[in-house]
Amino acid sequence: MPTRLSAPDAAASTTGREARQPLVGGRRVADMVATIAVLTIATAAGLGVAWGIVFLSLGFHSCSAPGNRCDETLGGVVVYAGPVVVALVVALSVVVSVMRLVRHRVAWPVAVTGLVAVVAVFFAALLLVDSAVTLGI
Repeated sequence: MPTRLSAPDAAASTTGREARQPLVGGRRVADMVATIAVLTIATAAGLGVAWGIVFLSLGFHSCSAPGNRCDETLGGVVVYAGPVVVALVVALSVVVSVMRLVRHRVAWPVAVTGLVAVVAVFFAALLLVDSAVTLGI
């Protein structure tokens, strides 16, 4: 015998978190494949970006040239903290994506946001290192 929901229970099942339908079937598989693919690309990009940020320290070799000025403190912070920030962004996007996959929610936008954030961290580090080195000639 089916049970009838009271008025508050019926209203609660049509609004809010309870009203969201979980992903099923082909949509779930497509979301999982897309999320895994984007997270793999984000991880590989994160490794490349981390090494790229470390190699930005080579820009400070021109500091000994006459007329050049460098803010080595800012450059050191960027070169050492940049890869850590990249690792945190990748780890956070993986954790949040996996949590959303486990809860049967759409997860690929989180993975794409993580990939975009990795690229943004690289360009921010590039701008900071570029502003730390002033060429005098």
